[in-house]
Amino acid sequence: MERRNFIKFSLGSGAFALASNLNADTTTSKNEPKFDGEWDVIVVGSGISGHICATYLAKNSKKVLMIEKMNRVGGNSALSQQDFAVMGSDLQKRDGIKDSVELFLKDLNNAGKGYNHTEQSLRVIKNSNEAYEFAKSCGIKYSDKLKFLGGHSVARTVQTLGGGGAAIQSIHKTFMENGGEFINECKADEILKDENGRVVGVSVRVDYRFDRELKNDDRENKSGVRKTFRAKDAVIFATGGYSRDVEFRTIMNPRLKRANTPSNLGQTAGALKMMLAAGATPVQLCLTRFSFGIPTEDLLYGIMVDKNSDRFLNEDGDRQGLSDKILAHMDKIDTYSYPVAIFDSVGFGNSHDPKRMQSFMQSGKMKEFATLEKLCEFYKLPLENLEKTIKKYNENIAKNADEFKKDANKLKGSTIAKAPYYAIFAAPGLSYTQGGVWVNTDMQVISLATNEPINGFYAVGEATGGTHGASRLTSCSIPDCMTSGLLAAKAILKA
Repeated sequence: MERRNFIKFSLGSGAFALASNLNADTTTSKNEPKFDGEWDVIVVGSGISGHICATYLAKNSKKVLMIEKMNRVGGNSALSQQDFAVMGSDLQKRDGIKDSVELFLKDLNNAGKGYNHTEQSLRVIKNSNEAYEFAKSCGIKYSDKLKFLGGHSVARTVQTLGGGGAAIQSIHKTFMENGGEFINECKADEILKDENGRVVGVSVRVDYRFDRELKNDDRENKSGVRKTFRAKDAVIFATGGYSRDVEFRTIMNPRLKRANTPSNLGQTAGALKMMLAAGATPVQLCLTRFSFGIPTEDLLYGIMVDKNSDRFLNEDGDRQGLSDKILAHMDKIDTYSYPVAIFDSVGFGNSHDPKRMQSFMQSGKMKEFATLEKLCEFYKLPLENLEKTIKKYNENIAKNADEFKKDANKLKGSTIAKAPYYAIFAAPGLSYTQGGVWVNTDMQVISLATNEPINGFYAVGEATGGTHGASRLTSCSIPDCMTSGLLAAKAILKA
């Protein structure tokens, strides 16, 4: 996840623009509250899924308000590279790449281990190119080269120029130019329904200030001024996941207690709990996707040791399997200290992307050491035991008899023997939560009580669940977000 191109919007100009709406008496019946403002559609959350939905509606003459609880627009989307898997793109056609619904679905199912809900996977695939073209019409720029990423059968991933920050900046400008209205530091507290159970608005707090020092901001933070906003057509939750909410994610999966996360500070479970309180159906809330500081395919060229300088796994594995083993081992030895991945100069040079490894050095994520002693001083590892661990590893690799079954034939001659040495924390990064609320392919939220759509209530992007299964395929978050935003907007226009 790349932290770049954040766009910060102050409340001032947006709030003044909304002054007439905020002071209007829009009471519609004796059983409804007095609303402080009224729009056709209210979008809660300002990531890429919310922006696609809001901008499509605004371009089709709907009066749309987007609210964001943080002081920056874009949420987790502003942190992302925004790699975008698209079937049937202009770039695939130009390059003569043969892709298909069946091939893309197979790739999604392989990553998801069959836990994917097929109708949602097909929704992503079949609408990916239309969403890509709409994104371009909103000013988002893409490279003219396709990526062929791991897990994909063909090259189908387009690259967003400038990453998520640039994408959000471009589409936010388009949204505002088409009459959209935006308030940041505005936190939704409650989903409002009429006497028939239709969602008609949200209770919010304007001038809310997220407090990172609180143990649970959703529960403890009382800042802001209460307002009630009415939505004549729909309320859309585009609130992302809950990877920052240690309390909630630990309840869903105890092993996640010790996971690191690169996600936006606002990625808490408050919005999800709000949707569940309004009657939404939860789905797959214990499933998560991990990332690492470096590509996992390079980890096999080194060793990974815990705080005691002991190896505990075969470093040759995928991000999900390695992450699970690391977190399980941390539980076993009761530590919050992440393991350290160590390479010698040969293993470092064997990387599939040497330029990327150098970038880790430049950023300070990875360190170079002239001796193992210096390495141990920095990471606070016991030197004597590390030397024993390395000696045992090198002897076993020479016999292709590694205690954790690593295949020496894959190592291109690398052991841990030649200085300088390189090291990096092997911290599983909880980067995505596959669970959320259950929706149909029009992105209407489904009631737990009736298994029918809740009238006037939609959810898009990572706020929903069931699309990706056990693990989200690389570059498939953006097509999920964009297609869900597009289909929600179309469904609202038809309603």
